[in-house]
Amino acid sequence: MKIVLDFDDTIFNTFLLMQEFRKIFNSLGFTNDEFWGAYRQCKKDINDFDPDIFSDIIEKIRPYDRNQAKDGMQSLTESSSDFIFSDFFCFLSFAKKEELILLSYGLSDFQKNKIEKSGIVPYFSEIIVTARDKADDIEEIHKKHKENIILIEDKAESIDNVKRRVPEVTTMKIIRPQGGHIKKKSELTNYIIQDLFKLEDIINKLRE
Repeated sequence: MKIVLDFDDTIFNTFLLMQEFRKIFNSLGFTNDEFWGAYRQCKKDINDFDPDIFSDIIEKIRPYDRNQAKDGMQSLTESSSDFIFSDFFCFLSFAKKEELILLSYGLSDFQKNKIEKSGIVPYFSEIIVTARDKADDIEEIHKKHKENIILIEDKAESIDNVKRRVPEVTTMKIIRPQGGHIKKKSELTNYIIQDLFKLEDIINKLRE
């Protein structure tokens, strides 16, 4: 069996990190609305968050001390281990390293840095940071390993794309209270879960 986990909003509290980023820009004179407006624009422009591109966007509102902002965001990224959901470590008590694959969408070094500094790398047999549809990667994983695959993911679109391409994959849509994709429902997912605490029985049954 291979258990493929998403990173942001699945095992990493992305919302909390962005709240800390917001406080940095608040201290530099930006309002909450200005910060979140620039955040949404960044996501719209590149379908991702990148601190450098975000900094360019918010600078169009007014000049600010970019070095101070950069240092603050870098310091928080270095502390990414503080933003791992605690239930991930409970999950590790019944999930084996050889089963675990991390599959995360990301276009920039920021995503790779978050993952590296989060401290979770040693718990996975494979780390994949992808810039394409996750269904492409899942299809490759399925062909390579020829085992049962579980995907734990918060984004409904990604789950449904995977189920259409590789219907044999068992999918679990995780709904974190402040997750970025909480309102979008998956049409095809096998399970809807609130956290990683109570998966042991389900995973053990799927191992059989």
